[in-house]
Amino acid sequence: MGERHWLIDELRGTVANFAQIYFIPSAGIGMLLFALLALADLPAALSGLAASVAASCLGIALRLPREQRRSGLLGYNGALTGIAFGALWQPNATFAAWLVVCVCLTVFMTVILARHSLPALTGPFVGVMVLTWAAQPWLALLPRLGALSCDAGTPGFVFCSVGQVVFVAPLVLGLLTWYLLALWNVRVTLWALAAGISVWAGLAGLAIPWPAMAAQAGGIGVNAFLAALGLGVFNRRPALRFAGAALASVICIALGQALGPLGWPYFTLPFNLAVWVVLGATARRRGPGAP
Repeated sequence: MGERHWLIDELRGTVANFAQIYFIPSAGIGMLLFALLALADLPAALSGLAASVAASCLGIALRLPREQRRSGLLGYNGALTGIAFGALWQPNATFAAWLVVCVCLTVFMTVILARHSLPALTGPFVGVMVLTWAAQPWLALLPRLGALSCDAGTPGFVFCSVGQVVFVAPLVLGLLTWYLLALWNVRVTLWALAAGISVWAGLAGLAIPWPAMAAQAGGIGVNAFLAALGLGVFNRRPALRFAGAALASVICIALGQALGPLGWPYFTLPFNLAVWVVLGATARRRGPGAP
């Protein structure tokens, strides 16, 4: 019986990795998010599942804290990396071997950041994706057909961006993803939605006079929503969540201008930078020990 309960706990952690991408420590929500991802892109869902299993196995082998494994805190960057690999490249032997390396690196980086009392966010995911992009001339990963993007010309862009965090583009599935987030924490999710709407309104109003903003619409939508959601989870007041979303948008434009000519994506780096800046700027006011 003890071994059976242990296995069930570890399987819950493997599924919770998917939910923790959105700051949700729930195996049930993780299972539903995996199902949505499978409907949108089965290869991405399967590679994400394989990566999640690999991250969980490494956490067990290293005897990392059980509660962190169960809540998905140690494996969600690995799961997100697997989803990205499946969405961007065709599977082959090199794909599989390099994915295992990247998943292991995400777990190690998450542990290191935790030991320095820094929230990992999706920093480890960004790190291994940048490494993969740099190593692409040697890896020669085969790209898949171009992924669908969100239409910034309609308000549905806000919900589509929620799904794009895990490379889900269809508006309906993005809306369902948002609904699952609201089931877990409706207040935080609604404030993140409000921030996303304000960013979309800015995109619509400034698209013509500021073409650089329009060119980064997809990245802005994803990173602004995540910044507002993350700051809500860290209990920052609504004004700071909007400020974080705006800062993430500005960083998207700056990185897009700098990296675009080189063909390098920035993934969720703006979200990480914006949240780290806001958390760092407000930490002293909240007192020692507060996140």
